[in-house]
Amino acid sequence: MTSKETNKKVTKKAVKSNSINNKNNNNFFSNNEQSDLFQNLINNIPDHIYIKDTNSRFIMVNKTKASFSGKKPSDFIGKTDFDFFPENESEIYFNDEKRIMETGIPVIDKVEKLVYNGNEYWMSSSKIPWFDKNGNIMGIMGISRDITERKNLEDELLGREKNFFNALMDNITESIFFKDTKSRFVRINKACAKKFGIDKPEEAIGKTDFDFFSEEHASQAYRDEQYVIKSGKAIIDLEEKETYENKADRWASTSKIPWRDDNGNIIGIFGITRDITEKKKAEEKIEYLSFHDVLTGLYNRAFFEEELKRLNTDRQLPLTIVMGDVNGLKLINDAYGHIKGDEFLVEIADILKDSFRKEDILSRWGGDEFIAILPKTTTRDAQKVVKRIKDSCKKRATTEMPLSISLGVATKKKPEEDIEEVIKKAEDKMYKNKLLESKSINEQLVESLKENLRKGELDSEEHSLKLREYALLIGERLGLSNIKLEELKLLIDVYNIGKLALADEIMAKPGRLTNKEWELVKKLPEYGYRIAESSEKLKPIAEAILSHYEWYNGSGYPRGIKGEEIPLLSRISFVINSYDAMTKNRPYRKKMTKSEIIKEFKKFSGTQFDPEVVNIFLSLLEKDLER
Repeated sequence: MTSKETNKKVTKKAVKSNSINNKNNNNFFSNNEQSDLFQNLINNIPDHIYIKDTNSRFIMVNKTKASFSGKKPSDFIGKTDFDFFPENESEIYFNDEKRIMETGIPVIDKVEKLVYNGNEYWMSSSKIPWFDKNGNIMGIMGISRDITERKNLEDELLGREKNFFNALMDNITESIFFKDTKSRFVRINKACAKKFGIDKPEEAIGKTDFDFFSEEHASQAYRDEQYVIKSGKAIIDLEEKETYENKADRWASTSKIPWRDDNGNIIGIFGITRDITEKKKAEEKIEYLSFHDVLTGLYNRAFFEEELKRLNTDRQLPLTIVMGDVNGLKLINDAYGHIKGDEFLVEIADILKDSFRKEDILSRWGGDEFIAILPKTTTRDAQKVVKRIKDSCKKRATTEMPLSISLGVATKKKPEEDIEEVIKKAEDKMYKNKLLESKSINEQLVESLKENLRKGELDSEEHSLKLREYALLIGERLGLSNIKLEELKLLIDVYNIGKLALADEIMAKPGRLTNKEWELVKKLPEYGYRIAESSEKLKPIAEAILSHYEWYNGSGYPRGIKGEEIPLLSRISFVINSYDAMTKNRPYRKKMTKSEIIKEFKKFSGTQFDPEVVNIFLSLLEKDLER
């Protein structure tokens, strides 16, 4: 056996051994190296496409090549040509690839005869070095085309080849372009022409990026291309913003690869660009949502905590924390619903945005709490911010929405101070201020609620005073204390406060309610109870509001309690407000006369109404009739 034959066997054996040991090497590529250029070529070109590592082992094979051999692409992974083709042919391929990887010089359009399964094929093969981002060769990329018919009908097949390339250029959705060594366009495809806003690809020949993009982007693109031309290293999947002078910017993923002639000399660059604007917008939205509160647009707690770590340094001292808690939110939520409550929070957030500096970190801390980091800010300066916030709340407040937020300020002055303790101090001061301020804001809100209840009512002040007078006289005869009489007077005004939580169209409906609407109306006492429980002023009559529509015989709602189980205030209020309803026109009946009213109360005394309360009320009413 000759030395040459021995080397051949050793080479073949070594390659096959590596093939067996790396049979399952399916994860060779990193994400950054799987460029969309190769994916699109593999998905759209009916040629044999493959990539090999430095030991000439297949690590990627397209369906066409695999099908040619009657196999699946996965059958090739980790193997070499020696596993599929005759030894003499495989050794030629191996030597060619070894030379390409050693010199970096590609083999372009090499015509080879292939004998496979007794059939003869002519293949035109190109193999180019495959570089990583650092310019190191990590294998070869190859494409082979069956040109058997071309060998027989050369002219016809040359025309078909040209048509194929044109079809690829014209139909692929990515922008493809070729440039010379001076970064002038040599050829572009239709997608690229459309992006540039020109009718025909030929119009771009001889022009540069400066003719289509902003100077800033064109300059950067030129620098990138000159780097590729001079270094021979490709730029793969570069995410960049393409900026224009007269239209909106776009985001693109661009790959630029050296373009070489038959002798391996670089004659320009080949590039492919994919529009990723929508993907970028989605990523930016995800990033925004991960650091921002959806409702207010402020930073969220997670972002605040990260920024606190960044800013908690000696260079940022004095570092001040301002913490705020919105007053009256629960009452607004219970009275008007969470949509109105959200509007309230957004209005407060807007005031805070306008009051703090750009360099301050303002965040939504929790449901109705806000917090801000003020770098290089003294307590005195922070108090000026607090005053701006208070002034803005007063200025923007309305009778329906009195805006208020309690604030606390604390400052870290020395490096050894614990920032968590500073936050705790700010929080303690905030709650102390809240104890002083929330009572006032709640009273304002209650007055606002009472005002809204009176909207649309045509009662004269004289009539309203008369109802309160009747209620107080009944209460006095039943021995109520002065405190209870004050509660009764308030109950007469707000017993129906729960209707604020119902849709206006239901409360104002002229005709009879549907069963579904009636079920909602029957929840009025529960709504009213929740609203009253949220207010210090209304809390003492919350139970009376809940029980207002209970009947003396237990047939009322919402709990079906009866007799003296029903709070006395509720029994009085029910009689007084029923009288009020009887004196008004309703869609289903006209207002009742005094005699009809007396008859109605006597009829339902002991069923709907407390008999003792009815007797006292009728005696008062009859006295008025005698006057």
